[in-house]
Amino acid sequence: MWIAHVLEEAGCKVILQCWDFRPGSNFVLEMQKALQSSDRMIAVLSPDYLAAKFPSSEWAAVFAADPEGTKKRLVPVMVRKCEPDGLLGQVVQIRIHNLDTAAARRALLDGVKEGRAKPDEPPKFPGAVNAADSGTKSGRLLWQHLSSPPDVRWRDSLDNRLPNQSGYEALELHLVPVGADARLQVRELSELSGALPTYGRQHGIFSPVEALDVQSDGDKASVVSTERGVVSGLAVVRSGQRSAWLGLPRDMLGAVLDEAHLAAQLVGMLDTLARLPLPAPEVVVPMVGIEPALMVSVGKVAELPRTSAQVGSRMADSIRPKAEDAIAFVAFETQGEDVAIELAARLVVEHTSSTPSR
Repeated sequence: MWIAHVLEEAGCKVILQCWDFRPGSNFVLEMQKALQSSDRMIAVLSPDYLAAKFPSSEWAAVFAADPEGTKKRLVPVMVRKCEPDGLLGQVVQIRIHNLDTAAARRALLDGVKEGRAKPDEPPKFPGAVNAADSGTKSGRLLWQHLSSPPDVRWRDSLDNRLPNQSGYEALELHLVPVGADARLQVRELSELSGALPTYGRQHGIFSPVEALDVQSDGDKASVVSTERGVVSGLAVVRSGQRSAWLGLPRDMLGAVLDEAHLAAQLVGMLDTLARLPLPAPEVVVPMVGIEPALMVSVGKVAELPRTSAQVGSRMADSIRPKAEDAIAFVAFETQGEDVAIELAARLVVEHTSSTPSR
């Protein structure tokens, strides 16, 4: 119904069963009339749609009338992740399943309009951009201050094999949505658990060959590496929280906290979590941490192995900067690197109030 409402709001005429097939009418005749009188049919793709019996005959009739797609009579719109096969899988789709409301509306309207899809605004220059070119101060992020910290599930509650000992230090990142609208369905978590291993391998969280353990219940879906000495994982909580963690580089003196290396890791982790096939929240709180932290020290990855190390003054079990700011989810598309740099800086500042040598 959301698709129909957006299209009619934009001036299109729509025929929708629940709106136009009134009590007492014949469903088959109404559907035949709708297909004959319409220029295009929108197939709303989801696992349920592909499993149902009647939709295949409907889109097949439209496909047969325009097999080469010259009139664009069949327009598939994917609202939930699925894999249409056969002839339906060959038709170019409008994908809105991982977008927020505003982005989904733009994608839908851009997809159904005639002509080329050339955007009105020029694409971002692929080279270096300075503040004068962009019209804004480079790296400036629009944070939204929170009156109270969010409820976050840290890695120690997501990975039940978290060993609190040297050699298993990990950088963890959690995107915690603000508001109840991001809460997921149990069915969404169940479907996601089967896709997480492949997704994690494709995005570099796991290697192509390492053994993985997948867990799913009504509260979370997670996948973690079971390789000895490897610390990596992905998890999604029913609250909508998205989480990832990766091991820190280390030598015999412990794990190294290299701000530039942290930022590079966080860029990849942010991109991985932002692209998960889930409904996109409007606003999230990005939260970072390192655990265990007793053997973590400031250094440079390029200088490993080291002969000395700089440690923080507190030597806490974990490093968890206080989360007081939220940011729009769409910011990760254009400012993901800036967010990563800021989060890396917060980790280093939290750890190093002073830096004695050992």
